[in-house]
Amino acid sequence: MSTIALSQRHSKNPDEVREMLNQLAEKLDQRYDLKSRWLSDSQLELQRSGVKGRLTLTGSEVKVEIKLGMLMSPFKSKIQDEISRAMAEKLA
Repeated sequence: MSTIALSQRHSKNPDEVREMLNQLAEKLDQRYDLKSRWLSDSQLELQRSGVKGRLTLTGSEVKVEIKLGMLMSPFKSKIQDEISRAMAEKLA
């Protein structure tokens, strides 16, 4: 099992960050069929067969932890790069 672990500092307000995370989740759903749902005001869960992850919003940082099953492991670098790039662009 592979794990993607990223974090990005930000100075945005929580509503802006949640909107950005919604947009990112929508893009991941379109590309990888990852379904998302908010567990709380600060945690967004991503899930599909072979993938389970959370995006966690804190006051000044967004943390991403996604576990990829064996079939999704080959896509790790592509998914990680996409999330990292989106977070850097939107949160910097």
